[in-house]
Amino acid sequence: QVPLPARHLANTTLTTLHLVIASTITPRIWPTCKMAPRFTVIKSNALFLSEPNPAWFGNEGNPRMPPKGWDAKNWLTSRFHFSFAEWSEGKQNFGVLRVLNDDRVQPARGFGTHPHRDMEIVTYIVEGELTHQDSMGTAETLGRGAVQFMTAGTGVRHSEHNLSPDKPLRFVQMWITPRQRGVQPNYGSAVGD
Repeated sequence: QVPLPARHLANTTLTTLHLVIASTITPRIWPTCKMAPRFTVIKSNALFLSEPNPAWFGNEGNPRMPPKGWDAKNWLTSRFHFSFAEWSEGKQNFGVLRVLNDDRVQPARGFGTHPHRDMEIVTYIVEGELTHQDSMGTAETLGRGAVQFMTAGTGVRHSEHNLSPDKPLRFVQMWITPRQRGVQPNYGSAVGD
């Protein structure tokens, strides 16, 4: 296991995330491998940009004038690597990787309580703080560099919010198709540097 410090990701875009990982990890791991990996650059304009209606996720409408701390007009900007939500023109997956989204949530906004089932969900917090609550009784706030996972299994309901009054939240979220369906839901997290 090779740690990837959050400071390497603070000023990157998701399109360069794999290059950051390559430059951070490759020198330490790949010299011992017989075949080094190949990385493909994905231009940001090749990713779908989603700016969903705030009401879809239980938020009040977007303000006419962005308040202090907002750096976008919409409460959420999300870049999708695969077909997801309102976008169906892209690839469906990459192996077991079903979702790879780069989400930016404005202050005092978030995803209201919603269900998941039979999916492994991994979230890496790039900037800000993510507050998670779920039907298993978990409630915690994670900051930059932290990773959380949730096994949705037989079903779980959860919410994710940016409770900061003046700082955006950015996280990368991956959904992985599980090997086995109908397992007991689970949650865990690890704090980064």
